[in-house]
Amino acid sequence: MESTHEGPEQLAFGSESVTISPAQFVVASQDTRDLVPVRISLAIIERFSEGLYSSPNKTFEELVSNSYDAGAESVWVYMPGDLSSPHASILVVDDGESMDVQGLQDLWRIGKSRKREDDANGKRREPIGKFGIGKLATYVLAEELTYIVLKDGTYRAVTMDYQLVQGDMSDPHTLNLEVAELSREEAREALLSNLRDYGERMKPLLENLFPEGAAGPEHWTAAIMTRLKKPAQGIQQGRLRWVLSTAIPLNPSFNLLYNGDPIEPSKAQGDEQWRFIMGQSEDTLPPDARIGTPDHVDVNGERLPAYRLPLAGAVWGQAQLFEDSLNRGQSGKLGRSHGFFVRVRGRLINLDDAAFNVGVDLHYGTFSRFNMVINADELDALVASPRESLMDSPEVRELKTYMLAIFNRSRSVLKKRDDEDEIPLLTQQGRISNPPPGLTQGPLRRMLRRASQGDEQVRESLGIKVDATMLPVSLTQGGGEVLEQVLVEPAGEETRLISYDPERRAAILNQAHPFVSNYIDRDGTQEALQILGLTELLTQAYMLDENIDAATVNRIMKRRDAFLRDFVSYHPRSAPVIAKSLRDASNDEKALEDAVADALTVMGYSVQRIGGSGTPDGIATIRLGRRGGDGSESYALTYDAKSSGSEARRALEPAKKKQLEKAPRIQAGTARTSVLRVHRVRAAEQFKLDVPPKFTLLVAPGFQGDGDEKALIGDICRNDGITPITVEDLARLVELFPLRRLSPLKLLGLFATHEPSEARAFVDSIEAQDPPVAPPVAEVIELLVQYSERRTPVTVDTIVTAVYERSGIDLDHEEVSAIVRGLAALAPATMYFDGQLVALNASPQGLIGELRQTFHEYPNRLAETYEIAIPFPRPRVGDDQ
Repeated sequence: MESTHEGPEQLAFGSESVTISPAQFVVASQDTRDLVPVRISLAIIERFSEGLYSSPNKTFEELVSNSYDAGAESVWVYMPGDLSSPHASILVVDDGESMDVQGLQDLWRIGKSRKREDDANGKRREPIGKFGIGKLATYVLAEELTYIVLKDGTYRAVTMDYQLVQGDMSDPHTLNLEVAELSREEAREALLSNLRDYGERMKPLLENLFPEGAAGPEHWTAAIMTRLKKPAQGIQQGRLRWVLSTAIPLNPSFNLLYNGDPIEPSKAQGDEQWRFIMGQSEDTLPPDARIGTPDHVDVNGERLPAYRLPLAGAVWGQAQLFEDSLNRGQSGKLGRSHGFFVRVRGRLINLDDAAFNVGVDLHYGTFSRFNMVINADELDALVASPRESLMDSPEVRELKTYMLAIFNRSRSVLKKRDDEDEIPLLTQQGRISNPPPGLTQGPLRRMLRRASQGDEQVRESLGIKVDATMLPVSLTQGGGEVLEQVLVEPAGEETRLISYDPERRAAILNQAHPFVSNYIDRDGTQEALQILGLTELLTQAYMLDENIDAATVNRIMKRRDAFLRDFVSYHPRSAPVIAKSLRDASNDEKALEDAVADALTVMGYSVQRIGGSGTPDGIATIRLGRRGGDGSESYALTYDAKSSGSEARRALEPAKKKQLEKAPRIQAGTARTSVLRVHRVRAAEQFKLDVPPKFTLLVAPGFQGDGDEKALIGDICRNDGITPITVEDLARLVELFPLRRLSPLKLLGLFATHEPSEARAFVDSIEAQDPPVAPPVAEVIELLVQYSERRTPVTVDTIVTAVYERSGIDLDHEEVSAIVRGLAALAPATMYFDGQLVALNASPQGLIGELRQTFHEYPNRLAETYEIAIPFPRPRVGDDQ
């Protein structure tokens, strides 16, 4: 009888079909033949096989994954020693769900898999494959692929001959694969013909599939690759064994055998910190947890130690605690390796439930490295269908109590070890007499171990810059101190607060970080900042050690970093208040430095406060990006503040009379001011700046030679790229900034001036401008109120679009940024703006009230434009008055 099982994807169009019979080693006495039509081209096979599986070892990973998807509990891989022999063959056999004729047809659907659609078999695993291309990986290794399958009591065989596949991507051909039905003996003989060279090592497989005097398993699948290609002949079997060991989980529900020998999961070969044998190790538990008595059980003729619980009966097995997390690596795709594995009469009860509802207090850093296999055969009557759980009962609750006691013992072992791995940097200095686990070296040392094993996310989380392979072995193996010092070094304003340097065994606090630079020059703060940074580094290591996803840890720490930056960059002071502080600080050097930094901040710059000998007082940066041209319009400047006119004169005046004998007056003066230029030039490298400073702003109460055409001040400042501006003129500019819709882009003209009189003229020109058209303040406030409950933040672009759609007011991004930045400068306590995101910190009435209060400090001629645009407060239910 001949039947075809054609679906719409398998119809032949145009080309003549080719029929492929089963391989020569398949002998079928029955005449029953089905046909499986396969619509495919050589180009499709090459695209999906060689492109995806460039390494022959990856083929085996894919085939093992296919077995996992089929629900297999055991997989056998057989590979001969001489792969170059013309009769060599490679076998991959599993006891998972198999295929009938329709299943074989579905097998060859390229680009689509029914694994995720068809759950008729009641599989409990989440399939890995979803594109139906796994079998094409065999194309890398062999010219011929044969499947021998058992399903619904029928043995079948089908062969694909890749040499007969032709056509390109747009011209696939149809191949009809003959499916032969086999008897039990014929199926056994087909397998045996490829296994004879393995001698005794083939017996475990044959005895499992074809047991004497028994029916054997209900289903299995064998993939046999013959006529091997050169890539297969180059396989190094030792490396393949290692690849397979990394691909399987430490899980009793999945076993892999290579040439008859079990492959131990690589995780089982990891560094074991602790082991608990049930029936032998109970004396290490607290007295109240010793609720049973030691016993023995006979398993497959072997006498094993066991522990008899009063209600649950005899249990046996072991628990292990490993150095590294069991959740990492390729094996996680096939199943979990951590947690509890509860078996009843050989059946795994909790396939996906690692915690088994043992308790809520499972310390996850320990749990991810913990593995327990416990057998409780006397609870068979309590197994709930479909064998995935145990019914709640006193017996089961007693079992869980016992399991939790063993887990808690593993926790205490890990805690004791971490407590002993304390940080001498802290304890030797008497800082912390009994550091908690988070301040021991244990978590950090384990994360360094992960980084050394190639975990890039962990390496990036800890800020390690060197190649992970260069990490000293003593750091990862516990032979040396992980933290010996906390250093303070500049690493760039945008760089993280703290990082780890394995070569120096040091935590590196970033001196250029805005939070650090804001406080480090204050007496007694450096040590506190070092402890803050060290705590942050250890916190990251602790979260990673708790098996929190590295991407999540990075996201949390970036948000924390943003908070620290905002704390020092956001000043709830209005533009007039900052202008007043500038004027008041003329004779106080430190106060003037802070006031200049505040002034630049309120005008939209990102300010990095530095100070100290040999450096500028600070660096101000504005990131404008590309605006139609080839290069970025972002720019940066250094600034210095001199607290009195004499300070400025000393920076600019020519050398004293006795020095004139050695050098011309103009050159001596230039040399004096060139120090500011040197500070600017060095700043990019010294503070790791991605936007090198182009200008220098020098602020002082007054300058010698200001207004004198014969003075050298203009030539000196022009030569060194310095913009001198008086405190008064900078204060005026700050006051005008929010009212004239200025932006850092428009302020570029200021830095083209090199005399105090030129800077004054720049400010005068801004003040003399006609006031801009009344800004749409009411519309902006209304939008912020309406959008305040949205999950996505309000941006400048959001306001640009909404204002146009609602009011027909056509403003570009720069104009709206200037309006919003101006509002934030006028009402900093109630409005937030960081250059992109906009938010209200109070009710609309609060914002309007702060704006009107600020305008009282301005002359009417300056503030009248904004006052006209501000709506009068109208009380609303729920609003602050």
